[in-house]
Amino acid sequence: MDFQSSVQDIDEITKQLTVTVPKERVQKEYESSVEQVGRSAKVNGFRQGKVPRHMVEKLMGDRIRFDVTNRLINEALRGAFEQHKLEVVGQPEIDLKDMEPAKALEFTAKVELYPQPTVSNYLNRKVSVAKRTVSDKDVEQSLERLRESKAELKPIEDRKQAQKGDVVALSVAVQVEDGEFSRGEPFVDELGSGRLSLEVEEQLVGMNVNESKDVTITAGEDHQNPELRGKKVTYRGTLHGLFTKNLPVLDDAFVKALGFGVETVAALTEKVSEQLKQNAEEETKSESQSALLDLLVKEHTFKVPSAMLDDEIRGIVARYGFAGKGASPDSIDVQPFRAQFEDFALNRIRCAIIIDRIGATEEIKVEDADREQMIQRVAEQNGSTVEATRKTLLDKSRIMSFLLEVRRTKILDHLMSKTTVEYTDESKEKQK
Repeated sequence: MDFQSSVQDIDEITKQLTVTVPKERVQKEYESSVEQVGRSAKVNGFRQGKVPRHMVEKLMGDRIRFDVTNRLINEALRGAFEQHKLEVVGQPEIDLKDMEPAKALEFTAKVELYPQPTVSNYLNRKVSVAKRTVSDKDVEQSLERLRESKAELKPIEDRKQAQKGDVVALSVAVQVEDGEFSRGEPFVDELGSGRLSLEVEEQLVGMNVNESKDVTITAGEDHQNPELRGKKVTYRGTLHGLFTKNLPVLDDAFVKALGFGVETVAALTEKVSEQLKQNAEEETKSESQSALLDLLVKEHTFKVPSAMLDDEIRGIVARYGFAGKGASPDSIDVQPFRAQFEDFALNRIRCAIIIDRIGATEEIKVEDADREQMIQRVAEQNGSTVEATRKTLLDKSRIMSFLLEVRRTKILDHLMSKTTVEYTDESKEKQK
C-alpha cells in the first residue's frame, strides 16, 4: 500500500505516527467501494445492480466514506508498524483530519509499545530467604487434615446459634477496600480453625441460622492471597446451617480406603512426610525466585502501557472471583479495582518483562526436553496422566501461553543457578 509515515517520540513507550495516504489511492478505493455497493444496493424503483451512481452516493455515501477511511487507516497502520518495527500494545489513539474521497487521507496515531528495558546486573546476585522445614508436628497436622476431610457431618437440631467448634455452612461475599462485593460463594468452616481467618471467625460466633453479618478486617502481610495483603477486606457471611463432625479413626482400614497406594498408617505417615518436604523445597525455591525478582524490579523501573496494566488487573479480578464466578476478563470494568490491584499488577508485568528480556539477552530457547519436563511436572501436580496433560497443554488455544510458561521457568532456573541463596532460620522469621 502507498503511504508516507513518520514517527515522533513522546516517551520511552509512547510514539506518535503521522501517516498520509495519497489522494489517488483514496479516490481509487472510494470508487471501487461505490461500484461494489451499487451492485448489491436495493433501492425502491430500481432493479438490484441498476441503481444510478448519484443515488448510491446520496443514500450510502457517508457509510462508504467511513468504511473506506477505516480500511485505509488499518492498512496504513499495519504498514507503518512494520516499516518502523513497532511492537504496539492496545488500540492506537487516532486523530483524523477529514475523510473526503478527493483528498489525501491524513491522520496521526498515538501508540503504546511493548517495553524493551535494558536489564543489567542480574547474574551472581545474593538473596536471603527463610528455609522451609518439616517437623513431626507438621506431619501430624497433615494427617489430621486427612481425617478432617473424611469427617461425617451431622446437623445440629437443638439450637440455631453458632458456637466455637461448630462446623458452619456459609455463603461468603468479599469486598476489598471500597470496591464491589463479589458474588457469594458457598463455604464450610469450623469456627476456631482459622480457615476463613480467626479474626473473622470470632465475630461469626453467636450468629443465628439465616442471619447475615459483615466483618471487616485489615488483611495481614501473611495473607494467602497476596493481592489482599495490607488492604481493608469486608467479608459478608450468611449462615445457612450448623453441624457437628465425627472424625474417622486413623488406622490401617482408614488408610486403605484413602486410595493413596499405601495400606498402613506407618506407610501413610512416611508418604505424607515426603510430600511435605517436597512442598517445602518448592516453597523455598519459589520464595528465592521472588526475592531475586523483587530485587531486580526495584533496580529496573520502566513505564508500562496502560492497556497491559488494565488487562493484568482484569485477569486478577477474574481469577479471584471479585467480579462474580465465571466473569469474562474482557467484560470487567477496571476502574472500581484499579486502586486495589494496580501496584500488584504493575509488579507482575515488570517481573514478566524482566524475565523475558534476560531470556533474550542470554539467548535461552525452549527445547523439546524442556516442554516434556513441564508436562511431566504438571501431570504429577494434577494427578493426571502425561498423555492427557500433553493433549490439554498443547491444544491450539493454550499452547502459546504454555510455551511462554516453559520458557520463563527455564530462564528463572538459569538465573537461580547463578544466584547465591542465604537461608535464615524459619522459626526466627515466624517470631518477627
